[in-house]
Amino acid sequence: MPVTIIKETIELNDIQLDGDGNCFIQKKINLQSGYRHMLQQVDVFEDAIPFLRGSASDEQPNYEIVISPYPQIPTNMLYNENTLQQNRYVAGGDDSVLFKANARVRLNNHSEFTQFPSTQIAAQNKSYFYSDHLYINIHFMGIDDLVYGNIALSFMLVMDNIKVNLLESTMGILKESHDAMCALVMSQGHAISINDLRGNVFPMWRYGGIRPEHTLSPNAVGSFFLQVPTTDKELMQSTATIRNAVGRARRMSAFDEAFGQTFPDWFRFNLNEGLVSGPVRDQWPPIKHDDNGNVLCL
Repeated sequence: MPVTIIKETIELNDIQLDGDGNCFIQKKINLQSGYRHMLQQVDVFEDAIPFLRGSASDEQPNYEIVISPYPQIPTNMLYNENTLQQNRYVAGGDDSVLFKANARVRLNNHSEFTQFPSTQIAAQNKSYFYSDHLYINIHFMGIDDLVYGNIALSFMLVMDNIKVNLLESTMGILKESHDAMCALVMSQGHAISINDLRGNVFPMWRYGGIRPEHTLSPNAVGSFFLQVPTTDKELMQSTATIRNAVGRARRMSAFDEAFGQTFPDWFRFNLNEGLVSGPVRDQWPPIKHDDNGNVLCL
């Protein structure tokens, strides 16, 4: 497949931060439409050392770089609570982000970069998108109303472009435009105590739980997990018998009792829904017949 190498630069002599200490910089790169663009490699290079102008303060800013199919929208979340740097971009793991790098500007030195994906993964990236444009978004965060200068950044993007049909291209562009509508505040995940982890995930480990295996008994070896006598012919198992066995596999035991004599918890793995939960309705699932009486597979 044809590989495209895109080189871009952003060079500014001065940037003026607003009253909240922010400055947003953006550059658009036009691409061919009707293609699936795979961003294989990304490289960011700081060509010059940024410095302060118009202030004696030596406090240096942070800035973040995001490469995305659509312009990045600043959120209401903080970047650094101690110095009140705010309105950061979305997290690097967001679906709207192809590449993200954060940098801490150092006085009289090049900035320190951290990036997502990491340097190793970014050299063999597999992110793809369908939009016919790409945006380089930069967000400077520093002292309110201060002027920074000598901003010079270089970018190299290696892309593999594959021609796709109109439907795939349209659906991909629609998804990316929706992903770009970011949430202004994100709060997901929850803290879990050690007791909750031990008790909820594997209850038998700490408090007892599902009976996992046979307790030694004379009949255990012969019957295994279905009640099949060793000296008689094998009988057909009814649905009710199977459901009863599954129910016993879900039975809880106290932490100070033996594990049980019959069915382990894994006995119910991969069973169909009717056996696990019981009948949902009469003749579930329903079947439909063709005119000649054959059952239709839906």
